[in-house]
Amino acid sequence: MATTIQPVRSEERIARPVHPWLRSLFFWPVLVHCLLSFVPLFFLSSRTGDFFAWETGNSLTAAALGAGYAGACTMFLLTLPEKDWTSARGTVFAPITLLLSALILAGFYADQFHFTEGPAFARVFAWLWLASLVVFQFTCLVVYRVHNRGPKVADPRRPAPMRSDVSIPTAIMGAVLWGLAFALWIAPEAVGDAWAWQLEPLDARMLGAWFFAFGAGAWQALWEHDLHRMRAGFLTDVTLSVLSMAALGLYADDVRWGNALTWVYIVVLVGLLVAGLTGRFMALPEALEAERQAREEEPARA
Repeated sequence: MATTIQPVRSEERIARPVHPWLRSLFFWPVLVHCLLSFVPLFFLSSRTGDFFAWETGNSLTAAALGAGYAGACTMFLLTLPEKDWTSARGTVFAPITLLLSALILAGFYADQFHFTEGPAFARVFAWLWLASLVVFQFTCLVVYRVHNRGPKVADPRRPAPMRSDVSIPTAIMGAVLWGLAFALWIAPEAVGDAWAWQLEPLDARMLGAWFFAFGAGAWQALWEHDLHRMRAGFLTDVTLSVLSMAALGLYADDVRWGNALTWVYIVVLVGLLVAGLTGRFMALPEALEAERQAREEEPARA
């Protein structure tokens, strides 16, 4: 899987430094939001009625949603050190897809959230969860406008273009994830009855929101076409896959092992795991090595 560093016109290798607002107004707040959602969903899966914004239909649903939040935490933690906007912007567009979808669902299914009923902790959590979703829409717009108007500097890194052995699986995964997402949103009851485990309509659409987000991440990676900008995404996919499969194991009695969609879901998880591991530990190191060799050859050519 050798990666070739291709020559690129100098004007294409322009970067904008990460503005401090990106971290203070978006990355850190959304990371905290995801972490506080992950803990009750994954570790208190059977008690979402007491500790989360709404009560999921079953523990497996809670754990599966928690795995998504864990993946988001991984993505934000790995993106925080980035110094240029082009490497960090993938951690804006995919999450905002999720946050906007979740906000829409919170409005559509408001009566199922703990806004007025339930334990005190759950009611407070629900309102804070909703307020965060609203605020993040505005902070995302702020940081996006700031970076689009910010100063440009030369990007010292050479591009590491995606080869077909990375781009084709990424495109397939994006299409499958969005296909599942649209199915869950358009027909939540029918798909929920045929899913790997029983899904209530709200849970089905929220799971679909996660598929929209990870699918958006795949399309963004194809658009960026640079392995440097996929570094956080590789281990994000691994985190999501491992914890999602762990959830299936923990609540195996709830899984409909004879359903076709069960195996579609498992294949998707395995695909994410393989893509994440091979990308991070094979494609990316080869790209970095090719970049190093190209830099060493520059003085000789000069």
